[in-house]
Amino acid sequence: MSPPVEGHNPEPTACVIDSQSVKTSANVPATTQGIDAGKKILGRKRSIVTHTLGLLLAVLVTAASVSDGTVVR
Repeated sequence: MSPPVEGHNPEPTACVIDSQSVKTSANVPATTQGIDAGKKILGRKRSIVTHTLGLLLAVLVTAASVSDGTVVR
């Protein structure tokens, strides 16, 4: 984590959470992928959390079957 900027609170006051389901190749182990039922995609889901200033706070890659609510917790 980078050092706090002078005059700024080191903890984010607001953030944006987004996820995207991505298809995987046939060579990917089945245990690391899932089906996103809403988009009908077999693959993985990448979720990111960014500060409202655009700074990246967290990245999480899960099976596509993991719900967005689970990722937030």
